[in-house]
Amino acid sequence: MSQQSEGIVGLLRFFGLQKKPSELHRANMGVVPSLSGMRQEPMLAAARRPDRLVAPSRAFTPTQPRHGRRQLVGRQPELTRILQALQEDCAHVVLYAERGRGKTSLTNMVVETLRQSDVVVARHTCDADSNFDSILRGLMRDLPSSLLAVPDGGADTEGCEHALPNRELRPGDVCALPSRLLCNSLVCVIDEFDRVLAPATRTRIADAIKQLSDRDVGLRFLIVGVSENLDQILGQHPSIQRNVVGVHLPLFSDQDVAALMAKGARETGFTFMPTAVARVVELARGMPYMAQLLALRLAQATAQRDDTLVSDADFDTAVAGLLADANPRVLVLFSELTANGQDREMLAALRHVATAGQDAWGRLSVLPAEQGGVSIGGYFVSSNCWARLQAAQVLQPYGICSGLYVFAERNLMHHVLLHAAAHEAPQVALRAEAITILPTLSLHSFASRA
Repeated sequence: MSQQSEGIVGLLRFFGLQKKPSELHRANMGVVPSLSGMRQEPMLAAARRPDRLVAPSRAFTPTQPRHGRRQLVGRQPELTRILQALQEDCAHVVLYAERGRGKTSLTNMVVETLRQSDVVVARHTCDADSNFDSILRGLMRDLPSSLLAVPDGGADTEGCEHALPNRELRPGDVCALPSRLLCNSLVCVIDEFDRVLAPATRTRIADAIKQLSDRDVGLRFLIVGVSENLDQILGQHPSIQRNVVGVHLPLFSDQDVAALMAKGARETGFTFMPTAVARVVELARGMPYMAQLLALRLAQATAQRDDTLVSDADFDTAVAGLLADANPRVLVLFSELTANGQDREMLAALRHVATAGQDAWGRLSVLPAEQGGVSIGGYFVSSNCWARLQAAQVLQPYGICSGLYVFAERNLMHHVLLHAAAHEAPQVALRAEAITILPTLSLHSFASRA
């Protein structure tokens, strides 16, 4: 039994439910709760609410990273791996994934945990104009000047910038930093590194990592950015492969999405019925941003009715609002592909692709089909539709000849799912293989004991 399945079984046993793991979760395939046989009564009696409830916009924050251990849902394996690499393995870490996966929230948790362990952390966020010099100086400015081993003597510098030479910086200058600071361990966090345009900057960071590792200097880098693989964000530098741990942040599991909603329910006093949880899990497809956004819109629609029990009508309102706010680029692409929603074959193909089984990183398996066309995650897509999807660059190959593809525009995937939710019955919009998650518990009861 996988560790993930064991965790689910433990969760259900905690609530007094005895179900087989296969009935509760299919790892990495985006399965969702079934609508059949669900008890719909909210169980409010067992709820344990906080002393002060918060507004939905404080509990569900799709546009803002989370801060603090109590605010973070899931990600414990990734948090543990990053901390182990930095503190025990004496390695540098690159945390990467597509946008909306929660990289910054996880980074916030890493920084908080390190600082609680008396590790000094410097942090800098890159932009398109960032270079090696500006990144290093930005990191030192983030530290208080009280950490300088030798006072700056009134020099016109900020923070600990005085620890750096007053000239253009070189990779070797990084190695001298710990000796010029009053700290035993220093972690430098470079966020949004994907925004750096100059290849020379990436090369200099790689060179600095190599020299730090060769000299066993007590300084580690945590580099964070949008990327599909380690080489894409840091560049190809074989000499530092053994010194760098790559952490590819996966999608949320179904249970993570349910836990996120449970936590928000407890903080806000709202109750999400099992059908609402099922539909959010299906539409989010493991993306934390979309899960947060859907839950927020659901709670806001419910609040407009001066109620706290989320209904199916609130879900319809939330979906309609998200469709109205869709990215214009996505609207144009969807309209062109489906002939303004009239091409039923393409609509079906898009929905098949959007709901196809995916792995933990959102990759779809595409295989040739006997009758022509392709099979995507078990769904048949005609050769005509597949050719049009490729021409429009809806999917892009992952790796070379791997047979795996990812959405080039994940917002299109969510738009397809929202369109299906708005125009089809819930039983049709949800996939046939959907299964039950916490069938007899309201999210209030779940949150009160989590």
